[in-house]
Amino acid sequence: MPRKIMIIDDEPDIRVYLAAAAEDNGFLPLTLGAEETVIKLIADNKPDLVVLDIMMPMRSGVSIYKEIRTSPSLAHIPIILISGMAGLSDFMEKGFRQLIADDQIPPPDAFIEKPIDISLLFKQIKMLLDNRSC
Repeated sequence: MPRKIMIIDDEPDIRVYLAAAAEDNGFLPLTLGAEETVIKLIADNKPDLVVLDIMMPMRSGVSIYKEIRTSPSLAHIPIILISGMAGLSDFMEKGFRQLIADDQIPPPDAFIEKPIDISLLFKQIKMLLDNRSC
């Protein structure tokens, strides 16, 4: 049975693109926008990994990230943050702690800048999922 990847992004084109790439790489994609029920949908669908856009207009990826990481039933799920924000890697190294504002919440498992390098994204996904199954 293919492993499930939840793709959360406010841009429908990105969701479709990443879902197609996930299928091409042997995964079962599940896609969401920034719905208010996103945490319930994650809990109901039990994905093996979440790809989460950090900057969305209706609900911030940061708030979704914090809610996943503080939920006892979801905190174990690997999360890859994606963003079109320039200098994301610098921001994540220096500003992520301030944004999260909670030292108990661990950093995401990986960061990928948009435009997304699909081969890099799926290399990260496979590495994270392989490490979880050990």
